[in-house]
Amino acid sequence: MWPGIRGLDLKLNCSMDPLTHLFITRKVIGAEPTVVVAGLAPDTPFYLTYPAWVIKQGQFATAFQSNEWPEAPRWMKTLHHICHSLPVLLTVTILIKFITGKWPLAALAWGVHILIDIPTHSRKNWAPQFLWPLSSITVDGLSWTDVAIPGINRAINKISGRVTGLF
Repeated sequence: MWPGIRGLDLKLNCSMDPLTHLFITRKVIGAEPTVVVAGLAPDTPFYLTYPAWVIKQGQFATAFQSNEWPEAPRWMKTLHHICHSLPVLLTVTILIKFITGKWPLAALAWGVHILIDIPTHSRKNWAPQFLWPLSSITVDGLSWTDVAIPGINRAINKISGRVTGLF
């Protein structure tokens, strides 16, 4: 679930990371603070709750050393699906439009986050249920690390002349 280093075996099981979402939101939608926060918001509940939960369970040291992270509780996964749901986004956006009379630009940042996560999360790593609560359908996407790490590994091997990989 989280990246960790064990010897020379670099295990990256994450999908999109907050810095990538931040960069894309700023470049594609805008740098206004509410827009940037909205671009990061769908993952915020996970980053605020999971580490605290693992520590409270007394499993942090073991998980960090072994890179075997405990399964998150059901409520945490449900919160993740709520925050990555296009119907929830649409409902919130329409409600804000009704109240303020304006379409919120922040909703676009939230939506772009969801749309980026759909093809970049595998089912083994919390693939978004983007139609929740209407459907539990997910896409078994390809994590960017599944593409980037082998490419980096090949480049390092070519540069260093090694046959075996570092990653």
